[in-house]
Amino acid sequence: MQTKNNLKPIILIETIMKKASYKSIMMLLILMLGIAPALVFGQDAAGSGKSEAKSTFDKHFFLQASGGVSQFFGDLNEKNLFNERMNFFYGLGAGYQFSPVFGIRGVFNNGWVVSTYDPQDLRMSSILWDAQLHATVSLTNLIFGYKPERFLNVYGFAGGALANFSSILYQNSNEFVIDQNGPDADPPFSQDPMKEFVIPAGLGLNFRLAEKWDLNLEYNLRTMFTDQLDLVESGKGNDAYSTAMLGVTYKFKPSANLNSMEKNYGLVKYETTPDPLVRVGDTVCVNVKVTFPPKYFAKKAAMNFQPEIKYAGTTKKLKPVNFQGEDVNGNGIVINYKNGGSYTYVDCVPYEPGMNVSDLVVSPTLYEPKEPVSLNATPEEIKGKYKVIDLPERKLADGVIITGSRILHDEDLILADHGYEKETIISKDATIYFQVNLHNLNWNLPLNRNNQVQQKLDELASFIRMGYAIRDIDINAWASPEGEESFNQGLSERRAQTGKKHLLDMLNKMAKDKKNPFVIEKPEQTLKFNTYANGEDWNGFMQAVEASNIGDKRIIMNVVNSQPDVTKREQEIRNMSVVYKEIEDEILPPLRRVVIKVNCFEPKKTDEEIANLATSDPSKLNDKELLYAATLTNDNDTKLRIYKNATTQFPNDWRGFNNAAYFELVNNQLGEAASHLNKADQLEPNTKAVVNNLGALASKKKDFKGAAAQYAKAKTLGAEVNYNLGITQLAAGKYDQALSLMGAKKCNTNVGLAQVMTGKYSEAANTLKCAPESAHNYYLMAVAGARNADVKMMIDNLTKAIQGDPSLKAQAAEDREFIKYFSNAEFMSLVK
Repeated sequence: MQTKNNLKPIILIETIMKKASYKSIMMLLILMLGIAPALVFGQDAAGSGKSEAKSTFDKHFFLQASGGVSQFFGDLNEKNLFNERMNFFYGLGAGYQFSPVFGIRGVFNNGWVVSTYDPQDLRMSSILWDAQLHATVSLTNLIFGYKPERFLNVYGFAGGALANFSSILYQNSNEFVIDQNGPDADPPFSQDPMKEFVIPAGLGLNFRLAEKWDLNLEYNLRTMFTDQLDLVESGKGNDAYSTAMLGVTYKFKPSANLNSMEKNYGLVKYETTPDPLVRVGDTVCVNVKVTFPPKYFAKKAAMNFQPEIKYAGTTKKLKPVNFQGEDVNGNGIVINYKNGGSYTYVDCVPYEPGMNVSDLVVSPTLYEPKEPVSLNATPEEIKGKYKVIDLPERKLADGVIITGSRILHDEDLILADHGYEKETIISKDATIYFQVNLHNLNWNLPLNRNNQVQQKLDELASFIRMGYAIRDIDINAWASPEGEESFNQGLSERRAQTGKKHLLDMLNKMAKDKKNPFVIEKPEQTLKFNTYANGEDWNGFMQAVEASNIGDKRIIMNVVNSQPDVTKREQEIRNMSVVYKEIEDEILPPLRRVVIKVNCFEPKKTDEEIANLATSDPSKLNDKELLYAATLTNDNDTKLRIYKNATTQFPNDWRGFNNAAYFELVNNQLGEAASHLNKADQLEPNTKAVVNNLGALASKKKDFKGAAAQYAKAKTLGAEVNYNLGITQLAAGKYDQALSLMGAKKCNTNVGLAQVMTGKYSEAANTLKCAPESAHNYYLMAVAGARNADVKMMIDNLTKAIQGDPSLKAQAAEDREFIKYFSNAEFMSLVK
């Protein structure tokens, strides 16, 4: 028997809890829930004047701990919803918030539930724990939209739970035990606690304390599937109990970890091109690729990046840009936290005297923005608003080379595309129709008989028997839109499962057929199924009405389009189905369907087979395979041989002739190239590749006027010919015009200069050696030697340059072309 001493802990807790008022607690919670919408609206209205972008939500896990009071509802407390018979309850939980509105959590609660029934002098106490699984919904975010800085949020939840309880029923006046269950019970009472499923549901308030901490006030009502919690069965209904609890939540969310970014700043990479910087015309352009490593750039952080050119005690600031994390508002460059990212910074400034001896440096600034980031905000503007961390200065490049200008290379030739696909997907599908509001197969349905559905399914089976490797299977199901939306969504899901089951039955049946050479073992596990329950097919409905012969179809479509409320739109369709019999008989039935689509890989020859056949037996390849084969070798002679085979195997295909000419032009086989290009142009006139290559042929024949005409024509056809057009242009003293002269002249100083700037150091040396002798040309050859790490070439030609023009000594001593040799004894002795 339960004694008075056994009840002391429960009585003590009850006595303490009596000092509080459950009614007061509940009234406070109801009051706060009542005014919460006004508070939320007030929060949003207060910030409505700010210009801000849509906030990004962070999916996150969270932990919760709470404590509060419980209340019993049942036979021993039928009418008094709020009374002082309450006791202590506490809980621990964890969950995952996967959207601003919806989440899931699991909660374990433990505590006591008590109640009295004075008319019969009865008293009940129960020690109880429950394990709950909830789906949660943020009502505030659902109604007002997501704002991470919002102080108050109202949420609701519902789910399922398992409760375990041990109860005592005794006479209240003398504490005589009437009934009992649980491990503390004495015979003849059961010593086994009871376990029952319950349905929890409730509302709560979240108060944002900090970025990762919330305070929770929550009401949770559990409805049980038993009437035995109080050990009194009256037959009037099942028992229930509730809790009102106060707790805290910790969210595992990213923060603006500026200190970590400062510590790991060395992992940020800068690649500057060119390095050293180059003066082009009167402009110095900076191109810096900034690469941030994975998991470096915090989601709530920002970085100001403003390079500077430092020279002769002067600083030239370039334009600022700002990088921002994923959760920062604004128009800065967004850097992904997980994957990192890169950005190519480009800016140009006028060249100023003294910049030829300079450094390009940067000292970025880290900060945590509280308002939208501006792409080009300056460091001064940022430091006026936020606390910042100045990162160490890093050198990006030397500057500035004033040797000459950039230039492109020889003529750009265009290969015709082979058009070969290494991976081709072929598909076959079949459609099954359903009766309204049903998902079971009905082969007697008129649409399933008249549309040859079984024949289509047989064709689908034959397609599978071909034995092609199956990439995946798409199963799309729809419902006609006249029903209730949520029902139709579930209906389409069931129809999708019906379609999937039918296909699996088909595959299993095929597997049992001994005559079938292609067997798929355990298709449900080995194949990839993409199942899509598409709900109501509004698009299909509108298209069917549009294609129908209904006289008033425009009226029908306007009625549907003008009704934004889905429920009302569904009702309009039901109404019109009565008036327009065609809708019920012809429009809606075909929408109730499932489409099964099998996607297979088309069998292909291996690259090795294609490469071998291209030279040994090209007749066994189609045109695309043969053209593709040329891409499988790096040997230009083999490429040319393959393309010549293509001209023989496919004499009416212009691509083989064009591509053979491509490599003949590379080999300077101009006669053969001309023959092939003329044939290609005859087969396919006005093709950008052929016309461009005819221009290159003309250019190589030194017919620059003809080449320019061909390039101009190729440009109208969509070809990129700027480089080739540049070769045909003459220029005098300007870098862009020098590029246009590249390749047009031999033994020319400007051509040699362009070749130096494009890295053609051997060609530049040959060009300048045959050019008229001058100190300037010797200096350019010394630059070519320096860039090509040919120390002997550099020293020999720089010696001749200084002998011809002594003023070049001082220039060479500071020239960034020779910066790698500033510690070379032979070089330094020459420029002293």
